[in-house]
Amino acid sequence: MGGLVLLFLCWAVANATLYQDCGSVASDVEFTVEGCEVPPCVLPRGDVVEVNFKFTASRDTSTLTIGAWANIGGIEFPWEGIDTDGCHFTTCPITGGSVVDWTMPVEVLAEYPAINVVVTFKLTDDAGDPQTCALLPATIV
Repeated sequence: MGGLVLLFLCWAVANATLYQDCGSVASDVEFTVEGCEVPPCVLPRGDVVEVNFKFTASRDTSTLTIGAWANIGGIEFPWEGIDTDGCHFTTCPITGGSVVDWTMPVEVLAEYPAINVVVTFKLTDDAGDPQTCALLPATIV
């Protein structure tokens, strides 16, 4: 019986979803965070972590705008220090149907409080639609 429980727990951890999609219009969206395989991701203050979206673009776009927010107790706060030009982290323009591999370093500022948050990462195209959007449970330590 104990072996069955252990097997189930291993399966549950292996199939844990790192993030929740929040309205991506792109297809085949994958989102990863360096050093994190199971939520909540631990984000040490003073460190830089890389976040990555890989997706198939739903349309042509010449720009990508990055949005990043931390939700604390239902209130969204902008993630400070983010370069909002998504084309600095991939090649633009982007052709609809092409696979985009986008990676950005994210600084976890030392002045951030040690707290549980849900971080939103969004890449918006030049039509104003979210090509990608991910909600990431995280713990700032």
